[in-house]
Amino acid sequence: MKKTLLTLICLTLFSNFIFAQPFATEQIIDPSTGNEAYEIASGDLDGDGDIDIVMATYDYNGGVPATDYIKWYKNDGMGNFTVETNVSSTNVWIDGLTVADIDGQFGLDIIVTSSTSGVSYFLSNGTGFDAEVIVDGTIVGPGEVVAGDINMDGNMDIAVISFNDGKTLWYSGDGSGNFTAEADIENGTGNFTLYVSLADLDGDTDLDAVVTYYGNQSIEIYYNQYIESGSTAVTWVKDTVTVDSGSTATNFLFNVTTGDVNNDGSINIVAVDNSSGEVTWYNKVKNGASTANAISDETIIDRPAFARVSDITNDGFNDVILTDGGSNDDAIIFFEGANNASPSATPTLIADNNFQMWDITIADFDADGDKDIASIGNFNDTVFWFENELITLSVSEFDSEALIIHPNPTTEKLTFSGNFNEALDISVYDALGHVVLSNKIAANESLNVSQLSDGIYIIKDNNSDMTKKFVKQ
Repeated sequence: MKKTLLTLICLTLFSNFIFAQPFATEQIIDPSTGNEAYEIASGDLDGDGDIDIVMATYDYNGGVPATDYIKWYKNDGMGNFTVETNVSSTNVWIDGLTVADIDGQFGLDIIVTSSTSGVSYFLSNGTGFDAEVIVDGTIVGPGEVVAGDINMDGNMDIAVISFNDGKTLWYSGDGSGNFTAEADIENGTGNFTLYVSLADLDGDTDLDAVVTYYGNQSIEIYYNQYIESGSTAVTWVKDTVTVDSGSTATNFLFNVTTGDVNNDGSINIVAVDNSSGEVTWYNKVKNGASTANAISDETIIDRPAFARVSDITNDGFNDVILTDGGSNDDAIIFFEGANNASPSATPTLIADNNFQMWDITIADFDADGDKDIASIGNFNDTVFWFENELITLSVSEFDSEALIIHPNPTTEKLTFSGNFNEALDISVYDALGHVVLSNKIAANESLNVSQLSDGIYIIKDNNSDMTKKFVKQ
């Protein structure tokens, strides 16, 4: 539904502006996705320990249904992707896409919304995906879909919006692929529900919902009462103070996301206005004031499309990554985060092309310890990724034999040897760029990695910036 609305908005020119960037030029994964590449997500789809990519198209085609595709791309662990057999070519107008482990088997599963199936999923079988399973085919105007453990039972649940009915729905999962429709998160607003995001906004450990509306362009929070109820019941209570009331005349909230923008330990809300060009983060007090803080405006990107909050500079602070959804001079930029402060006012360029990037996904695709970015080109029907060269560019010159780890691959322990005298300050990064182990290691000592999941990892010596890859199997 977002795509349908967006085609009605005039797209204008974006002015060039910027700067050196720590990312390589785009590497094309799929030069021919099918018309109107629109959604992208990433995760370990085949259970082999590295991060794969999935994409979906939304070919509005003037309101006449056309062929849309769900396609996935297998990663070899080094950022080399293979175009695999289509997951589907029968779902029409795919407006929502996410990945999650629905059944606890093989890799992550694919969840989508479409006009043909409402909300549905495709289970991973380790080498591809099984046939589509429909969760709810009665949703009118299905849009954004997200997944998370809403009722805290250890199984993945699904939340989805119904644009036409003005509802936000959720379905509890049983861990085996079965879903039950639960009481709506919200309904009957009459304002055309546009977007939903899940996050713990009140700090009580359960997932709350941020919901936006097309009719009045407002942003609301609905708090999950699972913890407050003292039982296994999930109910929803609306925050008494609106995050932002919006304006139907000047706003089009194309994307709303969540994350710790100012790095103070609390989750914030980020709204991307494709019409005015404003990108804003909100510091919200529960049932109290909401403070709006500018990230970007039309002088930087006139038609912003999508924002993500993630630490792509590996300094421990979240950054804000933003794409341009215009048709003439698209870009991806980021605003560097800081400790307990707003992001930098001056953006850094990641890429400047003419691809019209309406979605991005962030993960360590080449397993080198930093987070890369993948996106889709709606304008030129492509999937591509940008290698983050942060670690490569910051590594000092060193003897490639200075650090030796063995055995590699390993099942239990890694032994360190080589030309070093002082103990190593070791950090182990997973494929998402998260530190999963830290330790001090002397020459010929071993590190126990038996508790790690199978996959590719990066070892970094924090004293020298020496890095090595290893495989846990």
